[in-house]
Amino acid sequence: MDFSLHESISYWIKKIYQETGHLYNERLAQYGLTTAQVSVLALLWNSGDGQTQKDLHEKLRIRPASLSNVLDMLVAGGWVMRKQDSDDARVKRIYLTEAGFAQKSVCADILADIEQHVRKNLAPEETAVLLMWLKKIEGSLRKEE
Repeated sequence: MDFSLHESISYWIKKIYQETGHLYNERLAQYGLTTAQVSVLALLWNSGDGQTQKDLHEKLRIRPASLSNVLDMLVAGGWVMRKQDSDDARVKRIYLTEAGFAQKSVCADILADIEQHVRKNLAPEETAVLLMWLKKIEGSLRKEE
């Protein structure tokens, strides 16, 4: 079987990921944030704060050491704080600060702007089909594990 990189679905998904990540990081930089940090913040905004580092690691699917570095930066920025679990001193829970909560609307505006840019050449029906296909692909990859 011949292989063509430019006919590879995973190649184009990666290219789109890289381009949107670049746009997002470019816009977040003025707030002192990165996409990796916003991924953690978004999980806390959407799933509730007070989650353990293990919970975040499993949900975000990033290495514990990488997560620890991101959390260190978020703590240093004043967006989250670590607190010991009341039942288990070995467990750290992550809580949003007021500053962390305040970034939600800023990040949502940036994401909405980039999403509008991504969708600008797609009809609503095309967007719906594309989302369905991407979710289907992601589901088939998860089943591989």
